[in-house]
Amino acid sequence: MKTCIQLKNENRHTLPEEFQDDDVRYAEDLVEYFLREFTHENDIVFDPFAGFGTTLFVAKRMGRIPLGIEYDPKRVHYIQSKLQQPGQIIHGDSRQLKSYSLPIFNFSITSPPYMGKDDIENPFTAYSTIGAGYKIYLSDIRNIYTQVATIMHDKAKVVIEVSNIKNKNSITTLAWDIAEEVSKVLHFEGEIIVDWDSYGYGYSHSYCLLFAKP
Repeated sequence: MKTCIQLKNENRHTLPEEFQDDDVRYAEDLVEYFLREFTHENDIVFDPFAGFGTTLFVAKRMGRIPLGIEYDPKRVHYIQSKLQQPGQIIHGDSRQLKSYSLPIFNFSITSPPYMGKDDIENPFTAYSTIGAGYKIYLSDIRNIYTQVATIMHDKAKVVIEVSNIKNKNSITTLAWDIAEEVSKVLHFEGEIIVDWDSYGYGYSHSYCLLFAKP
């Protein structure tokens, strides 16, 4: 498998107007690339931070079974309207993943909600509440993937797409910190660098962190 790929950072589908100022989706081409690499028809594809549903929509289009969790009720409603199978998207909090009695999945891909080291909002409540700081955020990521490990097929792979964050006065090594935390509960198989034509966060690339069941 290549360790560096080049993709266009674009989506084929336009979000409803109410969401367009908050369009943080990753590209559909990214999901397609990894689904071709790691999945087969009728495999269950899981996204613990479903966002606007990109993973789920691509999975459905490619003949996979989509499954996701999303905290924001407006996003959940939007995803449900597109999937037309309400059970494939759960309105919930991935920190409580074990409480949802989810099926064993074959593959997972997501981009978690980002947090800079000096941010105060809680990414896991759609930035609607004050968080407990960057260290607790990383601990929550680790705990989420501790739970994810319990519903992985033995041969399942997990991909986390994430970037470091470069601001004017500081850099948050988010990708590296998440890799370190999740490596405590899953087997880290390495990173795939994605070279985007445009990205944001102070960079023109991101990392897809690849994990397997320990």
